[in-house]
Amino acid sequence: MVNPRERNQRMKSLFGNVDPNALSNQPAPSPTPIEADKRRVGSAAVKSMDRAFVSIEEENRRLHDQLTSAESVVEIDAEKVIPSFVADRLDIEGDPGFATFVDGINESGQKIPILVRPLDGKPGYYQAAYGHRRLKACQILKRPVKAVVRSMSDEELIISQGIENSERLNLSFVEQGLFALSLKEKGYTRETISIALGRKPGQSITYISTMTNTVAQIPVSLIRLIGAAPSVGRPKWEKLASLVTDKSLNPRQQDALDHLTASTEWQASDTQQRFQLVLGAFDETIQALPDKSEVSLGDGFVISAVTAGTNTRISIPNKRLPGLSGWLLQRLPDLVEEFKSQQEKDSDMS
Repeated sequence: MVNPRERNQRMKSLFGNVDPNALSNQPAPSPTPIEADKRRVGSAAVKSMDRAFVSIEEENRRLHDQLTSAESVVEIDAEKVIPSFVADRLDIEGDPGFATFVDGINESGQKIPILVRPLDGKPGYYQAAYGHRRLKACQILKRPVKAVVRSMSDEELIISQGIENSERLNLSFVEQGLFALSLKEKGYTRETISIALGRKPGQSITYISTMTNTVAQIPVSLIRLIGAAPSVGRPKWEKLASLVTDKSLNPRQQDALDHLTASTEWQASDTQQRFQLVLGAFDETIQALPDKSEVSLGDGFVISAVTAGTNTRISIPNKRLPGLSGWLLQRLPDLVEEFKSQQEKDSDMS
């Protein structure tokens, strides 16, 4: 074994002729490829950690700003809140799911607040930007509505209204069209309308014009009769608009609509089916759906009549009253004469 004194002498003999100053001026030796990779990995890890800490700090700062600037939710009298000055929904209470929606709020309470602004000139009253379904439900239930109160300009209100609707429940094509048309008639630019519909600035500006032009061609009263028709897109509404001249119905179309809305089929139809019924009645190239009527003679005995185009087919259940159909056929010539005679009397009286 080498003792400490002998080891020191050997070290001196190895480095005795080395100039310390010259040694300090020597460039550092180049790292090997493996050492270089290790250094790069270490540097990348440090940078990644730095970015992570910066990201966390930014997120904490963002959350802090949100918390310190958050608006409080208050409860206000639902009867003192009026709707937005621009309607977006065609029929809230006519929505088949609205009754279930009201029951849900009645049982579980209102989870999400609505957004309102103070109403100028009426202290204690407000105007809703969005949340009209929640507001209507609270009005029906006679309970306060939870709301965030915020001072907003008209433009800020309609933008908040449109963006909320686009994120929570998409408006149908015709609802978007009516909303956009109302804003256009109030003087808002297409850029503002586009943002209010939840679109990015400059995106689909041409589509706004197409939408408003299509909806403007159809009488609003007819649109409200049909309803939102959420599954009916632009092409079919454009087809219906093309059948209307000068934004009003011609006599034939008005007669067809009056007959249609008085039918039992119309009453039993949803908004989608009503659109198809109107389109079929207006478009002579489309065969309208048959109109079915029934005559009850008691004890479950029903005679039905189906009208399709210019023909009517009467159906008699022979098993319930055998011989009735044959008897009616024999009496038919007399009944026709009676009908003609009655028509003549009616024309003389008029």
